[in-house]
Amino acid sequence: MGRDGVDANGGMSEGSPIEALIELLKRISKSSNIDPQVMDDVIRALLSDSEGKGLSDEDLEKITGHRQGVIRRALRLLHDLRLATYRRGRHPETKATRYYWTLDGDRINIVLYQLKRNVLEKLRARLQYEESNEFFVCPKCNVRYEFNEAFEYDFTCPRCGSLLVEHDNKVAVATLRAVIKKLEEEIRGDEEKIFRG
Repeated sequence: MGRDGVDANGGMSEGSPIEALIELLKRISKSSNIDPQVMDDVIRALLSDSEGKGLSDEDLEKITGHRQGVIRRALRLLHDLRLATYRRGRHPETKATRYYWTLDGDRINIVLYQLKRNVLEKLRARLQYEESNEFFVCPKCNVRYEFNEAFEYDFTCPRCGSLLVEHDNKVAVATLRAVIKKLEEEIRGDEEKIFRG
């Protein structure tokens, strides 16, 4: 990887929007003194609730293997962020009050939409960067440099001393354009569902 964050083949690693949301929530949970792995496990368990009836903290304990106390802290944070809702029910045997948690699909869709918009802006900036710069790469280290950096190093790799060669970034540009087009289509679809649905 060069200093610009892209390997010489133009490779990029963009995760799915739901994975980006999970990573964001893990960072938020860490700053709230909640183990990020607990948050990850709770979110994935709630996402797997195919019946949509909700999962109690007891259910989540069985699924994730985490104690109910830490699960409740993660659920409270999700509730505070308005990403999770609950309904009250009764335990079938003890008749004690139980809370059944689900993720708020509408709110999550809005958060995912906002994340997609942010990613789209970053991809557009990246495309502009790729299209407006000339690059050179070290054939041994596979590190890519902008023209100005290569010029500064006299077109010699500062790591191994190899002569830098011009790098054709047409694949990276084409990949970025395709990803941007697909993301723009997804965003238009999301806007139809969220704002006009």
